[in-house]
Amino acid sequence: MHAVAAVSFARGVMNPCVFSVSSWFDVPDVRAGGKSWQAQRVWVCSGHDFESLFPQQFSASGMVRCKLQMMRTQPVGNRWRLGPKLAAGLTLRHYRSFEGCPTLPALMQRIARASPWFDRHGIHVLVSQNDAGELTLGDSHEYGDAVDPFDKTEIDDLVLGYRGTFLDAPELRIASRWHGGYAKHEDRLAVILHPQPRVTVVTGVGGAGMTLSFGLAEQVVRRELDEAEC
Repeated sequence: MHAVAAVSFARGVMNPCVFSVSSWFDVPDVRAGGKSWQAQRVWVCSGHDFESLFPQQFSASGMVRCKLQMMRTQPVGNRWRLGPKLAAGLTLRHYRSFEGCPTLPALMQRIARASPWFDRHGIHVLVSQNDAGELTLGDSHEYGDAVDPFDKTEIDDLVLGYRGTFLDAPELRIASRWHGGYAKHEDRLAVILHPQPRVTVVTGVGGAGMTLSFGLAEQVVRRELDEAEC
């Protein structure tokens, strides 16, 4: 991006404890890590972390935090390959793309009745394999204002157990466990706010950030720069 679009990256300075955005003479001043920058426009794309910058706007935005747990295995054998990424029945109730399936309500009722723990932790199971032969498995979805820093072994056990119902793989040994988080809005594809002059917050894309980020960024930046020229 630096070679093609002259983008400069300031690495290792974005400490959220000291990050601030203020406007002086309508020119935003960004401060972080003991350094400061001035810019004609500032776009804040920090996920739910933007609460530390603009707590009132975050509180009124209608977004909710989501915590998810995931795992990665040790390499699985020398020759065994998963092939395409896999999902199973639980995933049908997680993504809105499947809402048109006529039998989805019956499936959701059966899962809620027979295995309510999947709904309680927002679990559906995806499996993929990287070039090193490691499998990545997940995930769960726990929503709320407070994110518990402690992971639940019960969730990992449920993910691994359900994996065994649709994937026959060699013995899996878990090498890494972690959790992530994002901000999600119930009704909007993304949340775009303007808390200060020339400052735009873009967030709330939920778990689709890697899918939507570049297209959304182009759309938002182009629209706002076009409006500024009018």
